[in-house]
Amino acid sequence: MKFFNIWKPLKIGNLEIRNRMVIPAMHLGDANEGHITDEIIEFYRRRAQGGFGFIIVGGIGVSKRGQGVPAMISIDNDVYIPELKKLTDAVHQEGAKVCAQLYHAGAYSFSKITGEQAVSASAVYSRFTHETPRELSTEEVGEVQDNIVAAAERAVKAGFDSVELLSSAGYLIDQFLSPIKNKRTDKYGGNTIQERLQFPLELIQKVKSAVGDKIIVGCRLSGDDFVPGSNTYVEKKIVAEEYAKAGIQYINVTGGWHETRVPQIPMDTPKGAFTYLAKEIRSMVEIPVFASNRINDPILAENLLQDDYADAICFGRASIADPDLPQKIRNDQLENVRKCVGCNQGCFDGIFQLKTLRCMVNPTAMLELKYASPKTSESRKNVVIIGSGPAGLEAARVAGMNGHKVILFEKEMKLGGQINVAGVPPGREDLFNIIKYYNHQLKQLEVEIHLGKEPTPAEILNFNPHIIICATGVHFNIPPIKGIDGSQNCQVCFADEALAGDFPVGKKVVVVGGAATGVETALWAAKKGAMDPEVAKFLAFYEGLSAKDAMQRTFRGEREVHLLEYLPKIGNSIGKSTKWVFLDELKKLQINVKTFIDITEFRDGTVYFKERNLPDGEANLEESSISHVDTFILATGVKPNRDMSQALKNYIKDHKEKLKTVPDIKIIGDAKKVGTILDAIHAGFKTAYRLGLYSP
Repeated sequence: MKFFNIWKPLKIGNLEIRNRMVIPAMHLGDANEGHITDEIIEFYRRRAQGGFGFIIVGGIGVSKRGQGVPAMISIDNDVYIPELKKLTDAVHQEGAKVCAQLYHAGAYSFSKITGEQAVSASAVYSRFTHETPRELSTEEVGEVQDNIVAAAERAVKAGFDSVELLSSAGYLIDQFLSPIKNKRTDKYGGNTIQERLQFPLELIQKVKSAVGDKIIVGCRLSGDDFVPGSNTYVEKKIVAEEYAKAGIQYINVTGGWHETRVPQIPMDTPKGAFTYLAKEIRSMVEIPVFASNRINDPILAENLLQDDYADAICFGRASIADPDLPQKIRNDQLENVRKCVGCNQGCFDGIFQLKTLRCMVNPTAMLELKYASPKTSESRKNVVIIGSGPAGLEAARVAGMNGHKVILFEKEMKLGGQINVAGVPPGREDLFNIIKYYNHQLKQLEVEIHLGKEPTPAEILNFNPHIIICATGVHFNIPPIKGIDGSQNCQVCFADEALAGDFPVGKKVVVVGGAATGVETALWAAKKGAMDPEVAKFLAFYEGLSAKDAMQRTFRGEREVHLLEYLPKIGNSIGKSTKWVFLDELKKLQINVKTFIDITEFRDGTVYFKERNLPDGEANLEESSISHVDTFILATGVKPNRDMSQALKNYIKDHKEKLKTVPDIKIIGDAKKVGTILDAIHAGFKTAYRLGLYSP
């Protein structure tokens, strides 16, 4: 595909941006008591160098009380200006423009972090913080506005090209706009959206009056709150129109609030699902409109621009995954793009754990300074890697990129290891992009690949390796339960066998194990056999079925699915930003979940168990059962597979005197410690990076 619109300069007021690729505000979790760090500066400089046109930094706190989360950049005092100026200078030197998003969380501020009770339009309980804020007095509303105005004036002094007012995600301005959050009786309240616009319209007027033409004033706007009783896209179109009249110069459209039960960013959110909101708002205003949320594909971005959905596209997590995304598009190197897969493991889940941002597929994200360049290696090393899961693939890429000779063995006939089955459940297909990326990278680097081969120690050592990296993955855990091996007339398989299509799945299914793999497998089994959405679309279009009937047939198949878990809760290994989505899906798909149980036996198509979660807290001494089960799927956990590393060590010990080189054996990924895909890729990166850069 040729890219036309994405490279066109964008004019916002008197500001010209070199292209239509925008990085929206993202919390990086690395500020030092409000002060910007060298790591943050380098993170953004690197992405400006990669070709992004407009970089929005934030949120940047305008007051301690409104900040709400730790390690956030601050702009509530002049003391922060010199460091922020270093940031804007660094971005400008690389040719990009830079914006400060002015952040006030309102009721979304956590008092246990700030030490102060949160404030809001009204004292309405927040389902996000599980706290009730204090209602701002009329006088205090003006003070909050003045804090934001002062922050905008500091942004001018710090060299920012723009400021962005935060009218999205359920933060303070949204709280004034919403009928379920704003119960005020003064001039900032009201029954209509026009009345509740008083607070943001006053704020816009004050900011514009203070900064004049020195800086562009934009807005991040929720296109629809997606919260029952709150504002929909209909009201938000009115808001956008009024904002534009008041002097807002661009509108950056996102999806709903943090409180919404409509998933906004997890992997199974369809790409570009909320771009229609940008299109709705664009129909109301003459100023530039940005589209956001789950846009990780340059082709999708170009099509959205060509089809008049928006004037620019936000690449948030996509810019974390690949800072050189724009340059790769320009150089026709789409196959080299390291795509965000929407996993949230290092970005959102990490931030919820109060950690600095990381990225599953890009181990250097927020570590650009640390990994600027590897130490020089004195010699080219022969590196043999056993296993092509995510750890092995990343080790092969980095070692090959740094000039070492890499030989990779994989016992299956394709690369990817467990990713090949992890990407099978509906909504997880983006994981396959990881394999596509490595396939291309290893081909370019001329890595020697042996598929369908599980080598012996002698065969490995024939390559005279200096380094052997064992990325051999896992063995499955099989609890000592009678009949779990299928010996008592039960059809039993492992989750990866079912997902790979290597085992037939019957009409009545029991999944044993409620961690991430078990939950995803249960959802997959329930959806298996559902009508293909394209078929449903065809039938609805030609009125072969009603649109409602056709859509409902796409939701799930006809299997009866049960999920059994030993622990009191399911999904313990699933990140916070995604877990609630899975739990909602389990309910919507009517999957029967039983937790806190002891399975005693599998026999004659029946699973027998005792429940430990009775209302009185006592265990049920009588056995319960689920009978007439066609397929039992085991997702009972895994443990490191160190068979090869141990065999190598034994062989080397017995043949040490005959070897030209005694290799250093390194165990990485799940073979060392069972973890996430992020853990595996990062382990592969670090291990290979430490080998150094060989330059002949």
